[in-house]
Amino acid sequence: MTISFSGLVSGLDTSSWVDALVSVKQQDVTTLQKKLAEQQASKTTLNTTRSAVSSLRTAIEKFTDAKFGGTFDLFSQSSAESSNEDVFTATVGSNARKQNYDISVQQLATFTKAVSAKAASSVADDATKLKSLGISKGSLTAYVNGQKNTINIGEDDTVSDLKARMATAGIKMDIDEDGVLTFSAQNNGDTIHIGTTTDSSNLASIVGLNREEDGTYVSTNSVYKATVASKLTADDSGFNTKIKAGTFTIGDATFTIDEDTTLSSLISQINTSDKAQAYANWDDTTGKLTITSKKEGAAYINIEAGTSNFTDVMGLTSSEWDEDGNIINSKMLTDTQDLGKNALLSINGTNIVSSSNTVTSDISRLDGVTLTLKRVNTEEDGVTTLNVTQNASGLKDAVSGFISAYNNFIEQIDTVTANGAEFHGESSLTTLKSTIRSYANGTNNLNGGVYKLLSEIGISVASADSNNLGADTTSLSFDEEKFMKALEENPDSVKALLAGENSAMTMMENTLETSLKAVSGFFDVKTATIDSNIKKTNEKITKKNTSITTYKAQLEKKFQAMESIIASMQQNYQSFLS
Repeated sequence: MTISFSGLVSGLDTSSWVDALVSVKQQDVTTLQKKLAEQQASKTTLNTTRSAVSSLRTAIEKFTDAKFGGTFDLFSQSSAESSNEDVFTATVGSNARKQNYDISVQQLATFTKAVSAKAASSVADDATKLKSLGISKGSLTAYVNGQKNTINIGEDDTVSDLKARMATAGIKMDIDEDGVLTFSAQNNGDTIHIGTTTDSSNLASIVGLNREEDGTYVSTNSVYKATVASKLTADDSGFNTKIKAGTFTIGDATFTIDEDTTLSSLISQINTSDKAQAYANWDDTTGKLTITSKKEGAAYINIEAGTSNFTDVMGLTSSEWDEDGNIINSKMLTDTQDLGKNALLSINGTNIVSSSNTVTSDISRLDGVTLTLKRVNTEEDGVTTLNVTQNASGLKDAVSGFISAYNNFIEQIDTVTANGAEFHGESSLTTLKSTIRSYANGTNNLNGGVYKLLSEIGISVASADSNNLGADTTSLSFDEEKFMKALEENPDSVKALLAGENSAMTMMENTLETSLKAVSGFFDVKTATIDSNIKKTNEKITKKNTSITTYKAQLEKKFQAMESIIASMQQNYQSFLS
């Protein structure tokens, strides 16, 4: 030990003495901390091993859960394949029968559509603003006898303003009772041309101007006052008849119109209503409202007038009203509805009628099968075949998952019980591994099926022989072709071997569950023991640290007392000398 002079009364480095003496005691704590780290590492390893065991049990349950039936039973699940998915597709449930069906689609179901009997909107007049017709501001070019004229259209211009500017250029503009625009030369013999690629207003395209043989321009689209932005009950809404506030019905939904309701907001309400079972659309070019059923088939859309005359104005109902505005009687105009069609198909020669292109089993009489019709069969198609078979892909995935979990389980047990590992000599783990291996490789004579070994259906370990001395005789492998052949030839026996009451999988599951059982299972018991040891070690460390702290304080106190005595002696000596 090196002693240095620290300038204290005694001249001795007492701090180093204290640290050296304490470090001897600290070695006990270091030993305990190393022991604690080993215990915590054992717990981590145990949890990892528990996870491997639990994963194997979960993989096995994919098979053994067949006892619960329904979607839990992989062996009863089916798959459906259409020979022509352009004609129809199919989905199947667990109760679908394995069989082939010849299906021919003669007609698809369509939607009923109700359209206003005539334009509900008034045609534009001289006071109508161009922007309400969708015509944007900008320039329009008009040639009269080749002479160019630029017509400027302002933000708030009306039809009258446009007429005046066209007249100044030598062109006459008219709107007939159907809302059709006509542009012609004011003077007989003049030739006019309207529109160039440099025009910034969309007038020509929005109304669809076409040049006729006589040289006049006529709009393809009529121009109407009412738009989706129109407030329905306003005096200037643009409809042929003033719309009253109140209610009306589409489907099973009742809608209310008030002073703030616009055509756009009302259409939105209809389209988002589940009870209406219909979509609404306003066509600016025809001034008509269209109601389209959300349900396919030959059924009318229920449309009823209420306290509002909205459906009357739209030309979908016809009602009588008294002087006070109360409805006397009303009828739906069925002539305005283009009735949808039912789907027509044949299954194995039996004709089927469905109101929907989604044909469920109650209509088709194919248990567990739902058809989705896409188009009608053509002569080139011939008959389309539906093939319902066992869903082998789910079983193959389950077998692959089991093999992966099994091999991980074996590897994990071998690793943690190896010589020098945390659980070397832990008989519970080595016995668990041996038992599971015996079920995976052993003969099962209790399942009652043709197959007695997992290897007979393609689940096996390699065998070491003179030609393959290095074979892995612990890990399972999967011969998919052999499995599929066994499944095709004897599916009941495959199920008995994998999921039966006395199957290899069931026995494995029972063994694994015993080790994973709460409180009394190996893993819970072992975890409790390790946790108890960790707690005891922590308590020892705490107690040791407290003892060391006390010991250090005692040493420091003793050395301080020694320094005080030496200081007193030196003072007395100096006094004696003086």
